[in-house]
Amino acid sequence: MGELASESQGSKELGDVLFQMAEVHRQIQNQLEEMLKSFHNELLTQLEQKVELDSRYLSAALKKYQTEQRSKGDALDKCQAELKKLRKKSQGSKNPQKYSDKELQYIDAISNKQGELENYVSDGYKTALTEERRRFCFLVEKQCAVAKNSAAYHSKGKELLAQKLPLWQQACADPSKIPERAVQLMQQVASNGATLPSALSASKSNLVISDPIPGAKPLPVPPELAPFVGRMSA
Repeated sequence: MGELASESQGSKELGDVLFQMAEVHRQIQNQLEEMLKSFHNELLTQLEQKVELDSRYLSAALKKYQTEQRSKGDALDKCQAELKKLRKKSQGSKNPQKYSDKELQYIDAISNKQGELENYVSDGYKTALTEERRRFCFLVEKQCAVAKNSAAYHSKGKELLAQKLPLWQQACADPSKIPERAVQLMQQVASNGATLPSALSASKSNLVISDPIPGAKPLPVPPELAPFVGRMSA
């Protein structure tokens, strides 16, 4: 359509506008493709890789944590069982005083192991929350990268359209206004009595304007061409 308009003396500047529109939309489309590539590369691909790697890492970390927790819990249970046995011996003994030192040692050991287990569970909970937060931070960070590219896409499109749109609107503001060059051509034709070439007769597509449809109403004549209508028909 831009080529057809560019070959017309009356619509050449509109052909230029159509070419500009096509180029601007091509640039916007390229920006859109870059944004979609960013969404795929920055987010989807890395997220898939991250999920696969983290699934193995966190499963191994959880298994290690559970094994260590069970080991510390078993050690605590063993000390408590030994203390219980010792107290039974102490209660059935004629001289329970001789078990007091041993009992104190077990109580101290139980206290230490209990503290170790509680600290281990606390540290494990903190580690779990940290690992969880890292994953969500990773996701938000990648989304920010995608959002940044999205903002660039919209900003570029807005910039291109804001520069061109007023000129495009100005070009089509008055459809009835005939360019000066076309009026001059009309004057030359009218004064020389030559045949006015069709505006689209030289088109690459070899378009031929058909004869008027019988009974069809004539199109309104622009004011610039009104003086020549009578002479041309004559």
